[in-house]
Amino acid sequence: MLKRITGLAALTLLSLTFVSVSAEKARAQDIEVSYQNFYDQLAPYGQWVNDPAFGDVFVPNVPMGFRPYASDGYWAMTDQGNMWMSNEPWAWACYHYGRWTYNGYYGWIWIPGYQWAPSWVSWRYGGGYCGWAPMGPGYNVGGVYNYPDNYWVFVTPDYLYRPNVYEYYGHEAPGVYLGRTSYITETYGGGGGGGRYYYGPSREMIERETHQPIQVYHIASASRPGVAQIGGNQLTVYRPAVNQASAAYAHPANVIHTDGHPIGRSPEPVSAAHQNAQPEFHQQHPEAFQAQPQHAQPQQPQRPQQNEPQQRPQAQPQRFQQSEQQSRPQQPQQQSQPQRPAQPQQQRPQQAQPQRPQPQQQQRGQQQRPQPQRAQQKKKD
Repeated sequence: MLKRITGLAALTLLSLTFVSVSAEKARAQDIEVSYQNFYDQLAPYGQWVNDPAFGDVFVPNVPMGFRPYASDGYWAMTDQGNMWMSNEPWAWACYHYGRWTYNGYYGWIWIPGYQWAPSWVSWRYGGGYCGWAPMGPGYNVGGVYNYPDNYWVFVTPDYLYRPNVYEYYGHEAPGVYLGRTSYITETYGGGGGGGRYYYGPSREMIERETHQPIQVYHIASASRPGVAQIGGNQLTVYRPAVNQASAAYAHPANVIHTDGHPIGRSPEPVSAAHQNAQPEFHQQHPEAFQAQPQHAQPQQPQRPQQNEPQQRPQAQPQRFQQSEQQSRPQQPQQQSQPQRPAQPQQQRPQQAQPQRPQPQQQQRGQQQRPQPQRAQQKKKD
C-alpha cells in the first residue's frame, strides 16, 4: 500500500513538473501577436508607407549608407542557424520576419512577414570568402536569387563572427566575390511561425577554414520585445508567432501613401544618389533621419543640450562679462567702451584724490595726469 502511495505521489509530482514546464514553454515560445504589434511598436523608429504593390511597409530612421544585415551588427552561430545580432530597437521584427527591398527614393524598406528566422538572407561561400544578401519580397527558399549584385556583402570567414565584422567587408566589386563563391543551399525548418530558411555556413565549415573553435548558442525565447541578449551559451530573443490572418484588418495609425513614388516590384540597385533624394517625411524631420545606430542614439541628442549652454558663454570673452558686472552699478555708459580702458579708469581717480599734502607731487600730477583725463573726457563726449 505504501509503495502505491509513493508511486502515485511521484507520478503526480512528475505530472505537475511536466505541466509547469509545458506552461512555461507555452508562455515563452507560443506567444501570438498580430500585424498590429509590428505597426504600433515600430512606429516610433520610422515611417509606415502604404504602397499599391506591397501594402504597408516600414522605412526605418537610419543613417545614410545603411544596409540591412550589414550595418551596426554581427553574426552569431546558433543551434538553429546563423543569427544577425543588432542593437536597433526594431531589430527583433525587421531582421527576423519579412523581407527587405531597396528603392532609390525611400532607401531600404522592410516588408512585414509572419514567419520567424534567425535571419532572412541568402548565403554564398567559397574561395576564402563568405557572403550574404537580404532576401527580397517574392523570393522563397530554393528559388533563384535575381537581385542586384551590390546587395551582397562579403568577408573572410575568420571575421564572420566578430562584433565589428562591418569593418572587414571586402572592397572589391561584388562580381569578383560572386565568381569565387557558390550558394549555400542547406536549410533549416521550424522556428516560430514554421517555414524554412537558409542555415548559412555551418560550424564545421568555418572551423575547417579558420582552425578556430566557434561558439554555438542555444536559442531561447523572450517574453517581450527588445534587443537579443547573450548569456553563457544561450541567446534569448523575442520571437512570437504572428497571426497571418491579422494582416487583413491591422493597419498603422500613422501612414503615408506612395503617391507619385511607388516602390515597384523590381528591386533597384543600391545607389549613392539616394543621399540627395530623401523622402518628404525625412526632409520634414531630418534629425530623425540622421543616424543614431542604436546603442549611441540616446547619447547623441543629450550632448548638445548639456554642453552647448556651458560652452557658448565660455566662448565669449570673460572680461566682457566682468566689465558688465563692474560697470553696471557705477557707470552704465561704460558697457559700450573698450574693456581694458575701463580698468584704469576706475583706478586713476583713486590715485588722483587730493589727500597728499606734497605740492611737488600735485604739480607733477598736474603736468602729467590731466592730459589723459582730458583725452578721456573728449572720447566720452
